[in-house]
Amino acid sequence: MGELRLENVSKSFGSMSVIKDVSLTIETGEFVVLVGPSGCGKSTLLRCIAGLEPITGGKLTVDGVDITDAAPVERGLAMVFQSYALYPHMTAAENIGFGLRIAKAPKAEIAARVSEIASLLQIEHLLPRKPKTLSGGQRQRVAIGRALARKPKFFLFDEPLSNLDAALRAEMRVELARLHAQLGNTMIYVTHDQVEGMTLANRIVVMNAGQIEQCGSPLELFNRPRNKFVAGFLGQPPINFVRVTGWTQEGGDVQLALSGGTAKVQSHHPIAADAQLELGIRPEDLRLADKGLPVTVEVVEHLGNETIVHSRLGDGCGLTVRLTGQAKVQVGDLCHVALDPERAILFDTQGNNVSGLLA
Repeated sequence: MGELRLENVSKSFGSMSVIKDVSLTIETGEFVVLVGPSGCGKSTLLRCIAGLEPITGGKLTVDGVDITDAAPVERGLAMVFQSYALYPHMTAAENIGFGLRIAKAPKAEIAARVSEIASLLQIEHLLPRKPKTLSGGQRQRVAIGRALARKPKFFLFDEPLSNLDAALRAEMRVELARLHAQLGNTMIYVTHDQVEGMTLANRIVVMNAGQIEQCGSPLELFNRPRNKFVAGFLGQPPINFVRVTGWTQEGGDVQLALSGGTAKVQSHHPIAADAQLELGIRPEDLRLADKGLPVTVEVVEHLGNETIVHSRLGDGCGLTVRLTGQAKVQVGDLCHVALDPERAILFDTQGNNVSGLLA
């Protein structure tokens, strides 16, 4: 088992409120990723779950047992930190087995468990070595091994890959996904990198200013963002926001007046007649066309398998287009861009999604 429930959890440091009335249930075996910009409260929330920070208000339960005031060691969890937090004077084997040694487990049991974990993480050859002789990725594997040693109900990861280079981060993402598939433990993972969230999570929790903006599966949040904040945080390159100067709606079709042209998009809800709208459209849902919105190309990124075109509409609004393959586009080109009407999202002045579920 390993169900975690947060009920109206809040955390303040003096007069500064960092976590504001957060309620969330994490089911047994889920891989939940908390994402959000720096300072949104995601790491503080993780530390509250771990017991490293006392909560100011609310309640925490694990499998129905109240752990609000329980010591960290009593919560049945293990935590992996950004800084690895390995003991420099111990070998990798000693670091992995440290928790079991503190718990006074028999030496034979410790040795067997360390060997089992090293095999799982494919680090048998690292066991005699000390942290200073290991690479960042190797140190992180040892840190994960130490977390695994005591067979916790759930794992907490606090930006564990942020100190690694891009290639190693990608490799470790695969390793963590494989590990979760093999073990089936509940995992809670904090990151500011939305790519990690999209690739690892069963469910993403997007946080902003100490509150949950939206939670759901990665594709649900990507395709059906509740508001501009969620839409803008998920996706790379980020979603385009385009000013709408006028609009009319007939059934499910909404005709938009935009800078230099018009576009027809779809909406699953009637929109208030006095609403002021803004169009959200992801770069991959745009294409170059003979007719469409006129843009001027400012920057072209040739990435081999795709081309990212940074352009600008006549009113100065930027528009990023993601094209497959090696597109023949040059800086200074005057082009026309068409959008996928089923993939467009309309937002009101409060930033709320008013177009409803996407097809």
